[in-house]
Amino acid sequence: MKTKSIIIATFVAIILVAFASCKRTDPIHNGDPVDTTYATGFPLNQFHELGSAGDTAAQRYLVDQYRKQLTANVVSHYPGIQDEKNIRFVLGSGYAKDVLTGSGKTNSGRFKNELIIIIDDPAIKDTVFLACGNGMLRPLKFKDQSDFGVAEQWRFTILPGEGLAHHLPELKAWAKVAGDLNIPIRNEKGEIVSQETYLNYLGKYKSVLFPYDVIDILNGKVYNRFGQEVQFERRLQETQKANEAEKAKVKAKAPKAKANAKKPNGKKRK
Repeated sequence: MKTKSIIIATFVAIILVAFASCKRTDPIHNGDPVDTTYATGFPLNQFHELGSAGDTAAQRYLVDQYRKQLTANVVSHYPGIQDEKNIRFVLGSGYAKDVLTGSGKTNSGRFKNELIIIIDDPAIKDTVFLACGNGMLRPLKFKDQSDFGVAEQWRFTILPGEGLAHHLPELKAWAKVAGDLNIPIRNEKGEIVSQETYLNYLGKYKSVLFPYDVIDILNGKVYNRFGQEVQFERRLQETQKANEAEKAKVKAKAPKAKANAKKPNGKKRK
């Protein structure tokens, strides 16, 4: 009888453990997210409905449609990333082990048709689920995966012979995204400017954009060819001084050139 009681107690304990495990096997949708802002501005519910229906083509279309927003969300977390190719979006199904949660616990379990953000940059390396921002403590085991491409370009280099006008279509599109997502755009004084004034702000300095300057639309900054942030007021002053010095140089040469022009050519006769 005692042995039977022990067997029953053991069986009950196994059931309870299994039940508890079932409650915690979903590594993503467990009500304990790390950071949901990765999905800001993205129709996540619609994305998951399409995933449940197995319509991965429609999921890809959504990512293409909202690629700028997704890029902006990632860059807002890691503003040091400098190349869109270092951010990749992958649709995957498989098994995730020891996925970190918001409360610091870890969960393991299967996932299906989830969008995964893979960051492989010199400044940061990370892999997170879009839905919950949970970091991976171990490599994911993929059963199926589809490459949904890299992030949208948000840094634009001014090449020789180019100006702001060459990149206005992209800048206008990004300015709208920045405004919609309330991404702070700052002027040279560090003051946040509105979406409406941003292009005017850039336009103010179009005459002093130099070759190989880099416009970082999401961080609202411009960097020179050496990676230093451009201080436009200082650059304007330096450009003005250089122009004035050049004018003074030309003006100083003018009397001398005029005097030389009056001198007779050849030697005088005796």
